[in-house]
Amino acid sequence: MATNHRLKAARALKGMTQLHLAEQVGTREIEISRIETGRVRPDAEMKRRIAAIFQKPAYELFDC
Repeated sequence: MATNHRLKAARALKGMTQLHLAEQVGTREIEISRIETGRVRPDAEMKRRIAAIFQKPAYELFDC
């Protein structure tokens, strides 16, 4: 799986840590790390929750 540069860039632009994003999404920091590094592909619900935090459509953050 490819590294998720768009999610990582969006998170950095907001000045968020992986921990902060994880807390807002309701998951663990390691899961955000795994998503960003491409080791895990988030399900549709996780994509929706993350996209809502960044107020962007999921396709702007993820390879759908």
